[in-house]
Amino acid sequence: MNTSNTNTREYGIDLFRIILMMIIPMIHVIGQGGIINAAAPLSATYEMSWLLMSFFLVAVNCFVLITGFVHYEKETRFYRLFTLWIEVLFYSVIITIIFKFIYPDEIGLNNFWKSIIPTFYTKGQFSRYWFFTAYAGMFLLTPFINLGLKKFNKKQDIAIVVLLFVVFSFLPTILGQDYAFNLNQEYSALWFVVLYYIGGIIHKYEIIIKISACKWMLIYIICMLLSWGIRYVLEMNGIIETGFELYSFNCYLSSLNLIGAVALFCAFSKIRITQKSVISIIRFFSPVCFGVYLIHDNMTVSYYLLVNKFGFLAQQNPAMMTVGVIVIGFTIFIVCSLIDWIRELIFRRLKIKERFCRLERNFD
Repeated sequence: MNTSNTNTREYGIDLFRIILMMIIPMIHVIGQGGIINAAAPLSATYEMSWLLMSFFLVAVNCFVLITGFVHYEKETRFYRLFTLWIEVLFYSVIITIIFKFIYPDEIGLNNFWKSIIPTFYTKGQFSRYWFFTAYAGMFLLTPFINLGLKKFNKKQDIAIVVLLFVVFSFLPTILGQDYAFNLNQEYSALWFVVLYYIGGIIHKYEIIIKISACKWMLIYIICMLLSWGIRYVLEMNGIIETGFELYSFNCYLSSLNLIGAVALFCAFSKIRITQKSVISIIRFFSPVCFGVYLIHDNMTVSYYLLVNKFGFLAQQNPAMMTVGVIVIGFTIFIVCSLIDWIRELIFRRLKIKERFCRLERNFD
């Protein structure tokens, strides 16, 4: 890997993370916010909402691909995971306390107990921090994944990637997640391990440089249009039900979603950023991206402020609905970023990361 462009390339990946975290609230506005369920099936606004979802849903896969790409050659330092866990705990408890004052009769001891161990309560699609739960499970396995990435030769890597793709993506896409190896939990550490490995393969063999950014972007667009088109045909012919359901052609396991995520990641990874003003913006938003997820996707925040709160946009024309989704999603991102900036200052003052780092070194 050419190290001369490492710094600028890392800023490009950081920019990609920021853009992805802007997209995540937009996904939740469309899905949890109730736009798809409120729109008339197969109407123009309904189809536009699904088109946006098709293009947006790669964001989750991209986050994990980035992790595999960035950490492929790095030693696994577990203090990073514990630092993130403290951040999860911080928001889970603080948010529960705040809403206890707002809704004293609705927030009970059970909510406080669950807020103390948030990642243990993961049942259901809109569960408490399912992404971090799956990420933590994957992170614990990264030393073994990295060892395999370093030891295997090219033929072995190709065989593994093909096997992972067929078993964990292609067959679940064709047969359905409930039938193909019982992989009905796309929100799992197992799927994240697959994505991490693929991200490491992209780094190991410098796959990014083999195709231009424009071609990568074209692959992404084609995959997402196919994903939307297949859903439209199946729904129009009554093969699948209408409404917000992440069925096999639109879920994270989907082959089209996976290929599209890889293509979009590779396209953005070719970006080289040298402007100091842009770098300053990236440096501000990059540390607070995780906090955006923790704040707006907290189960209590989602229940009171997000779920079925934006169904009114389904009554607008496709253009106005799209503008509404983008504006609301971007507003959520900015507000949560500013809130997490305060948390970041507190954690820096308390030297949370440094303390966990020293603790791990003592164990080493």
